[in-house]
Amino acid sequence: MKLGNPVRSILLRYINNQKKQDNNYFIAQIVLDNFDEIPQLTIYQLSEKCFVSTAAISRFIRLLGFATYTEFKSACEAEIGITHDYDKKYTATAPAPESSFIAEFTENLHRNLTYCQEHLSESELKEVAERIHTASDVMVFGLEFASFMSQHFQSRMAMMDKRVHNGFTVDDQLAAIEIIQPNSLALIFSMEGGFFYFNEKVIAALKKKDVHIIVFTFKSSPMIERSADQVILCGERNENTEGRLSVLYIMELLLFYYMRTIYLA
Repeated sequence: MKLGNPVRSILLRYINNQKKQDNNYFIAQIVLDNFDEIPQLTIYQLSEKCFVSTAAISRFIRLLGFATYTEFKSACEAEIGITHDYDKKYTATAPAPESSFIAEFTENLHRNLTYCQEHLSESELKEVAERIHTASDVMVFGLEFASFMSQHFQSRMAMMDKRVHNGFTVDDQLAAIEIIQPNSLALIFSMEGGFFYFNEKVIAALKKKDVHIIVFTFKSSPMIERSADQVILCGERNENTEGRLSVLYIMELLLFYYMRTIYLA
């Protein structure tokens, strides 16, 4: 199973969206509290920690989208830690000072925003806004941060009477694609193109439905160019997660132009 999002994030989303604190809710909490141990625990050991049966663990694992407990353990073991978000010079044994990080992060963020201002034209933004308006269905996809931000985009578009679909996991995204109409649009936010490597099934499903795909990224690649109908470059630097703020910046520009050129008109 290709998740596209970390297991911890999927567990947290499950807990946050639960309306009642049932067995699955408590299993999710215990798994989070003992996450680093999961790759070494058998299903029997985990069931004892959770005070439930092994069958209850299996049902919970399937609920998250995993076929087997072994698959779930492998995903937990393969999870990338937070230090991978940052330049190695800030996570080494003798790291660079925090003050250097603040200066570099701010400078890179400024460079990204300046790049957008200089290269992203009003006509391009208005064209995307018009495509959103005329599309039968609109989807906004991305990996973890962009996926969270797509919920903000979805909420604001609903205020302007335009429904937007999103999906946190690959299964969610495939389910959204299954129900869309012809003449649909997909906005994909992937600063370094990772979405196209982790979510190949999603891209294939979009192409099969002949969905118009617009990609917002820092650098194009043959894989993106083969899949996208339009590529919009929106920055240059992402050494220390600066790209996340570029995602929000672009979304806010799209919301503004949709409001001005479509909703108020």
